[in-house]
Amino acid sequence: MKKNRIKVLIFDVFGTVVDWRSSIVNGLKELLPVDMKDDELESFAVEWRKGYTEFISNFNKGLNDWMNVDDIHLKKLTEILESKNILNLLDKNQISEINLLWHKLNPWKDTVEGLKLLKTNYSIGTLSNGNFSLLLNMSKHSNLMWDFIFSGDIFMAYKPNKFVYKHACKLLDLNPNEVALVAAHENDLIAARKVGLKTAYVDRPLEYSNNITNKNIEKFDINAKNFIDLYEKLQLSTN
Repeated sequence: MKKNRIKVLIFDVFGTVVDWRSSIVNGLKELLPVDMKDDELESFAVEWRKGYTEFISNFNKGLNDWMNVDDIHLKKLTEILESKNILNLLDKNQISEINLLWHKLNPWKDTVEGLKLLKTNYSIGTLSNGNFSLLLNMSKHSNLMWDFIFSGDIFMAYKPNKFVYKHACKLLDLNPNEVALVAAHENDLIAARKVGLKTAYVDRPLEYSNNITNKNIEKFDINAKNFIDLYEKLQLSTN
């Protein structure tokens, strides 16, 4: 990036800012009324997340009616609990408490410090498919000091729909090249780049598994190991 014109950083949240997998696994271990092995809890968490990604993909293809992320999670959770013969062991309030685990996701080790550093030079906020209350509660739980929250239910649309990125820039009253999306997911960054945003990839190799795998990630405007590395690379780009 030859010239840094970035004024605002907008962040994907699930997997980029917070470690949803470990958070969900630990929460399930505490709240489920049956004992499950670690690998079973891992599979439960990944399957639950997959339900979200499948719904979003189908919604963007016009195959699903609108639902916010809390409702998407609840629908998939109910399906999984039923398939595992656990649903009848829980009342409505207990199921709701399990679903609210997504409001209490823990940050990656570098997240809080990295966001604090980045906030010294940029306005920072979310650009997440999560609903507003989920993101607000998560920010309080994990001490995420956002300047603003953009959520799926504000736009009534979901990434990677180009409307989301364009309308975020409109609300910020900035040109797309003055805004950078920070994300751990290529499809999100590629979609943002197509509408003119700057792109910053942050590697989160443990998002889906405890086994680190090498990924051949294409080059974005910035490729960083974590948020602190991102801060340092942005500092260099301005000098």
